[in-house]
Amino acid sequence: MADTSGSQMETADLDLEETIEQLVTDNLDEVDYKIYRILNEDGRISDTDLGERVGLSRTAVRRRRKKLQDNNIIKIIGVLVLQEVDLEYADVQVSLQPEATNEELHEFIDYLVDQELVYEVDEYLGQSDMLIRVWHASLRDVKEYVNELIQHADIVEDYEVVPVIRTHKAWHSKIEDA
Repeated sequence: MADTSGSQMETADLDLEETIEQLVTDNLDEVDYKIYRILNEDGRISDTDLGERVGLSRTAVRRRRKKLQDNNIIKIIGVLVLQEVDLEYADVQVSLQPEATNEELHEFIDYLVDQELVYEVDEYLGQSDMLIRVWHASLRDVKEYVNELIQHADIVEDYEVVPVIRTHKAWHSKIEDA
């Protein structure tokens, strides 16, 4: 009997890619989606090369890219890959006081967003209310830093610091093994 698992996986991958493209293209046209995909692979690509890859002139593709950026649909950013520069990082799962007001929540979020060593802040539904991602020189420093962040936040009921061992994919990009 022939092994068809490889072809089944390829078919499943194609189906998933089509599903993802459909989800995104409900909000973007096909060209904007292609621009996003190419920029995700190489955010430093020139407008000339980008235009050639999507079949538009440099001016037309620059106009589309700029519109996507101006509308905050895409962001072209530099990302520090923490594990590659031997920095420690952790996820902090936070449960908030049930009586916390929206104003208190937004003040806390604004405070966290302004912190240099906090690189992500997400609101959740479920067991915890928030996820805060932080980094520092060592896990001991991460722990101390998180304690400082949380100690003045009266709306925090409980939190747990979960150190990250290794990141394999982030920001829709594979993190290459060193």
